[in-house]
Amino acid sequence: MPLRFEEDYAKEFEFDIPTPEGVVPCNLRYIQSSNIAWVAWPRIPNPPPLLFVEFKDGGRYVYMGVSRQRAVALAYAESTGSYFAKNIKNEYETLKLR
Repeated sequence: MPLRFEEDYAKEFEFDIPTPEGVVPCNLRYIQSSNIAWVAWPRIPNPPPLLFVEFKDGGRYVYMGVSRQRAVALAYAESTGSYFAKNIKNEYETLKLR
């Protein structure tokens, strides 16, 4: 996903994220944040409660137990970093993917 044009921040993309358990088809949204590059959540029917976050340093994590509603709220928050710090970080089981 090399595109980084301003208009890409207003769109959701379909993206398959590899995990140790297999590939998860997701909706992905680039974020205008100093620390977070993008967030993604499963796009399958009856999805498992997962949130994927890639940070600008290249670290990619999955947060287990995050509802689709909370993931979308994070993706569209006025301040993604603040929402992440208050509602996601240290609140859910986390697995580093890379």
